[in-house]
Amino acid sequence: MVEGESWKDAELVSTYLEGIRGGLPLANEQVDVALRLIANAGVPVRRFLDLGCGDGFLGAVLLDGYPQSNGTFIDFSEPMLEAARERLASFGSRAAVQHADLSSAVWREVLGEEPFDAIVSGFAIHHLTDERKRALYAEIHEVLSPGAFFLNIEHVSSPTPWLEHAFDEALTDSLYEHQQANGHSVTREQVAEQYVHRPDKQENILASVETQCAWLRELGFADVDCYFKLLEFAVFGGRRAASAPL
Repeated sequence: MVEGESWKDAELVSTYLEGIRGGLPLANEQVDVALRLIANAGVPVRRFLDLGCGDGFLGAVLLDGYPQSNGTFIDFSEPMLEAARERLASFGSRAAVQHADLSSAVWREVLGEEPFDAIVSGFAIHHLTDERKRALYAEIHEVLSPGAFFLNIEHVSSPTPWLEHAFDEALTDSLYEHQQANGHSVTREQVAEQYVHRPDKQENILASVETQCAWLRELGFADVDCYFKLLEFAVFGGRRAASAPL
């Protein structure tokens, strides 16, 4: 199967957007960490990139927070892109929604020549092979402005099976609470089967956050770290080194 191919399925996309995304544990805190780092970088955000944008939620937060900014939103799933166009319609020409596949360097063909003042990604890159992940990080580094951040809100691997089980239990609890709060009459077992142990889970190609941070350092990113971690959910990344001290 092609990497992440099931995400072209409209039913799966609807299941994720309606049943999962809003119930991810500490999702707001993860976004807040990313926004704080971008703000502290000292780089005016005029142009940013949202990779594997889904319905555009993460980039929409940047458009709201930086009223002078323009965002490029990239995904390869047409159902996700349709959802993004709908969410981002109120931003008009400030949001450019583009079809591109991150599984090869060809995705860069939809970009202009100007570098980006921030690049973000949310729960997308883990569908790529480890070799392709590392290559993508190098491509990201090349299109960042000096001093600008790349921040990845991502699903990473657990170091042990016990911790993987602990993550599955925590995710099930959070999604079950989300379903109950939204008036859905489901059991915890049904939530676990439908959302946590779902068939497309086999498409996840998880890498440890330590490994991915090491790749970023090797590629020349500065201030690399895991800035937030809750079991298999992590916010990590780094900045392109500034041409002069910030």
